[in-house]
Amino acid sequence: MLLAGSLEAFRVQEILGLVGRKPGQWLITLQGGPRGHAAFVGLRDRSVVSVSADTTRQDLARRLVIEGAIGTTGLAEALRQAGESGVGLVRALVDGDKVEPAMIPECVREHAVSALASLTHWRTGSFTVDEVESLPDDIDMAFPVAGLGTEVTSMLKRWRPASDLLGGPNTVIAPYPGHVPGRLRGLHSLIDGHRTVAELIDASGHGDIGTVVDLADLVEVRCAAPLSGSMGALEQRLAMLAAMEHPEKPAAKPSPNLSVIHGGADAEPAAEQADDLLSTLLKGVRGV
Repeated sequence: MLLAGSLEAFRVQEILGLVGRKPGQWLITLQGGPRGHAAFVGLRDRSVVSVSADTTRQDLARRLVIEGAIGTTGLAEALRQAGESGVGLVRALVDGDKVEPAMIPECVREHAVSALASLTHWRTGSFTVDEVESLPDDIDMAFPVAGLGTEVTSMLKRWRPASDLLGGPNTVIAPYPGHVPGRLRGLHSLIDGHRTVAELIDASGHGDIGTVVDLADLVEVRCAAPLSGSMGALEQRLAMLAAMEHPEKPAAKPSPNLSVIHGGADAEPAAEQADDLLSTLLKGVRGV
């Protein structure tokens, strides 16, 4: 083991910058993060070979599926092979020639950028760095760390404005007539006017950061439109209107508990005596 530590002390970017300068084959394993899941980055000779921001998901395979790079039969065969042999699904797809070759490089690179961008948001958890003989999801493609770092930085700069544009994870995205950029056709095919941003993140495999940025790109080129803001904010506004429409009666002012004061328990009958005296006086005035 080369290195181990806490993500409170070392950011993912710092770990990647350190390991990315060393020759050899290295596996950065991360535990914890926002969802409490595992993640990894595989490097070989200063280049990123494979990466996953959540090992419970198949984000790269999802990206390939929605881009039309994999057929149903090919996917079924690769799933069976991965289950029987224990190799990764993406490796099984590539080894079995189930993926359109021309689509692999761009999809893999975009997946790497999106996954690394998501990992930069990890603030809690732990990490280890080990020199290994093989890397998970190694499909013989590698991207220099420096080049990916520039693209990740660009995506992170666009993420905050993109998030503000969409309005939140519960915003519904609707399709809109327009010329869809080639790299976003797969994501655009999932937009149906019912799925929210959060649901599109889960379905697309574009990642937490990448999906938001890509959806904002579709909105800006008039291929999609956000239908609503955050449901939480909407419900809050409706509650404000309801408060005006149905104002509650002012609550009665609470009476002090006089029993806690020495002699206070005798104060209540005094009020009753005062009422009786007033009643007697009124009767006298009315001649009753």
